[in-house]
Amino acid sequence: MLMNRLLALLSISILACTSAIVAGNGGSGYSRYGIGDIYYDATSRTMGMGGAGLGVLSNNAIDRMNPAAWSRINRVRFSVSALYEGFSTADDRTSAYLAGTQFNGLMLAVPLVQKYGVVFGAGITPFSRVNYHIILPTTQGGYNYDLDYTGDGGTSQGHIGLSGTPTDDLSLGIKFQYYFGTLRHSITQTFTGTTYTNGEVVRSTRMNGVGITVGAIFSGLKHVFGFSESQALNVGFVLSTASNLTMANERYYAYTTSLTTRDTSISPDGTLHFPLAVGGGVAYAGEQILLAADGYYQNWNAATFDGVKDPNLRDSYRLSVGGELTPRRNSDAPFFQRLAYRAGFFYNATYYQVKGQSINELGFTGGFGIPIFSDTRLGIAAEYSFRGTTEQQLQKDRILRISFTLSVGELWFVKPQEE
Repeated sequence: MLMNRLLALLSISILACTSAIVAGNGGSGYSRYGIGDIYYDATSRTMGMGGAGLGVLSNNAIDRMNPAAWSRINRVRFSVSALYEGFSTADDRTSAYLAGTQFNGLMLAVPLVQKYGVVFGAGITPFSRVNYHIILPTTQGGYNYDLDYTGDGGTSQGHIGLSGTPTDDLSLGIKFQYYFGTLRHSITQTFTGTTYTNGEVVRSTRMNGVGITVGAIFSGLKHVFGFSESQALNVGFVLSTASNLTMANERYYAYTTSLTTRDTSISPDGTLHFPLAVGGGVAYAGEQILLAADGYYQNWNAATFDGVKDPNLRDSYRLSVGGELTPRRNSDAPFFQRLAYRAGFFYNATYYQVKGQSINELGFTGGFGIPIFSDTRLGIAAEYSFRGTTEQQLQKDRILRISFTLSVGELWFVKPQEE
């Protein structure tokens, strides 16, 4: 047990250092709209299965999206994740490859009353990320200058919640979320000569607020279809309420001629109306195989920033299909037969709609669950997707994501049997 805990703490330290070292390496230009690129997968297991899992009940994984899925966890479990992202992005003139690694979440689940599936869950995971760097050479009125657009930051989600099973076939869950983070956008104007004034404007937006997610999983369909006790057929449902996040805006100005002039202005607090989200999924599980399919929708057309709609946003939806194959689960089986093999795909109609163009993403995924020792597993997943278009001077992204998740299970609070 002590070795498991030390390994997990070491992993957390490594991930935190990695995130600090590579921050700001760049990403997609689309992340300058809204609150940036939104993340759906917090673990390698869900990523490897295309992001599907709203109807999956498991005793060895913590699901971020549906708190009802925690009800089968029968020992204290925690997981920590890291994510590598590489963007091969191109417009109608040039192309670039930008990459970085970041912390992708820490989650904890503690079973309190196993008989009734009461499990306490908590964690912190990224929710969105802003990360771009665009240089636009410009000529106007006979003057040549560069406009340098950069952005960084994002939002995170902290959560605490509970699951329970009022009946054998019904799992319920609720979690309270705290959204927080800072989005920074800057524009720098640099002239080719030294005669003219260079300028920089930095807009920083801090936001925070609360929300609630409720979920349910019904596992009684196997009785309707006459499945055996070793099989399962579940349907899952999740709903996240609309929220109002407080925004604090600050602008920093700097102009350089022979001297540098700086100024900062702070605007009164505003409000981001965060939209409702709803999802559902179905999952089949046998002794060796797991199949799952999800749909997830969020009403971003109703989002407002200080009462104003962003014309570059639209309603979003995501469809995910995936599966997992574990040939053998007993500890004395050959190593490669104890691996969990995963594959899937997804279609994500993102919430971006720029210059009238809908920005959609199609991706394919795969991965492994690797047993380390005892109830410790290392998950590795890869995702390759295509997004966007080069029409109307927009960007087309080819995105490679690689996820690493260390999941550890411990028998805490269990009184040892007396001999």
